[in-house]
Amino acid sequence: MTKVYSIFERIGLGGGGKVRAIYRRMNALAEMAEFDPVILNLDHNPNQKLKFSQLQDGGIIASGVRNLTVPEACHAAALAAGIAPFEDFPHFDETQVSRSKTTYLQDGVLVMLDRTKHTTLGTITKRTVPNSAGEQRFTLIDGLVHQLKVHKGGGIIETTDYVSGRAVRWAKTHEGKFVIGRNLVTGTICRMERIFQQNIFEMIGWGDAVVFFDGVTSAYLSPVTKARRALFLHADHRGPNGKIVPRSKFLIENFKGEAIITSTGVHKAQIEADVTPAASVHVIPHYCERVSAPAQLRRHFVTVSRLDLVGKPIDECIEAFCRIMTEFPQVDYLIYGSGAGAAQLEAQIARLGCGGRVMLAGYTNAPLPVFQGALASVYPTTTEGFGLSILEALSNGCPVISYDVNYGPREMIESGRNGILVPRGDIAAIAEAMRRVLSTPERFQRETSGGLERYTREAYLNNYRNFVTTLAATPLAD
Repeated sequence: MTKVYSIFERIGLGGGGKVRAIYRRMNALAEMAEFDPVILNLDHNPNQKLKFSQLQDGGIIASGVRNLTVPEACHAAALAAGIAPFEDFPHFDETQVSRSKTTYLQDGVLVMLDRTKHTTLGTITKRTVPNSAGEQRFTLIDGLVHQLKVHKGGGIIETTDYVSGRAVRWAKTHEGKFVIGRNLVTGTICRMERIFQQNIFEMIGWGDAVVFFDGVTSAYLSPVTKARRALFLHADHRGPNGKIVPRSKFLIENFKGEAIITSTGVHKAQIEADVTPAASVHVIPHYCERVSAPAQLRRHFVTVSRLDLVGKPIDECIEAFCRIMTEFPQVDYLIYGSGAGAAQLEAQIARLGCGGRVMLAGYTNAPLPVFQGALASVYPTTTEGFGLSILEALSNGCPVISYDVNYGPREMIESGRNGILVPRGDIAAIAEAMRRVLSTPERFQRETSGGLERYTREAYLNNYRNFVTTLAATPLAD
């Protein structure tokens, strides 16, 4: 069985199209008996494991997908080095128990305090140990130390990550910024965060594995990954102007791996024009299927997007809707998502006085029913590797108004048929597109299924089965 890893900097309960696309890939691989899909998390915080558990409980991530943090992937190295489980807690001669709290005393003096709760991960204990060198805050999972944070004051925190109680790495941060790190298995000290991450990564025993680097942010780890490597380019290597970021260009041209992937043919051609890729570029489109649901009346415009106004200028769509909303008093504009731009959008809605017609509906884990109940989707984007929300909308009978930017919108939307492409940032054009769709919504809705054959689930499964199988048999690149 081939292990297939996907690297995450951290797991969140929300996430945009890129994150949903990664989950779908891992879920698809979990259906195939020949693969063992693993999300490899750079963040060892126990909250990350709880979030993964919540995503599985909610059906977002399949039960066949496993989650490992990087320190957990280094467990064999810690065992081989003879590192013993941590047991050096203070001695005590008295305990006081009240519900989920246990107090430990020595000669009547507090030496340790536990707060315990039962979770899907097991029993999690937050253990506080007063110390003259700084308060020690341990997290234990089922009685074994998972992480230790020592608060030194002045914004300095020292964090030690453990696996089954065995210490693997230590790092000091100042106001959240990396200062220094130590590999507790080899003793190596690093003063640059990326070098430290690479040093820890080198201890992972990959075995027969394929590793996906989703976006350029983790590509710096590819030189120390002794497995078959694929770099998936979404759109995070390009700036808001659509041009490739110089550092991203360097990482793509110096990626140490066997393959580079994108989701559209248009993007593949542009990558090959903009840079000299370090490996051959493959195209694997995403997929989406219509969900079974009772027929419902389509009523409103919707946007399902990360609320990041630099890359997703939803504020321009709100302004455009306000220009035409009096012509269509029965239609509202509902915006689903979360992100740093929420407060700015709320302020704009209040300033324009459109709060009764434009609403922030919050993040949704179920975008497909949203699209099934919408007249049309408005999808502003400054640069787009694919645009999973576009495919999700079209697959569920919802035409899409989008900016005419590289790459996904042009590949999926035939302007005037299943949606409308407008020049980026042209608010008058967005307003006119909204007017056109609302004038004949049924005509646009009837045309949404055309051209979606290549985005079927069957094609997607076959593409990944063939790609991963071939990659696993490919000799490692130098």
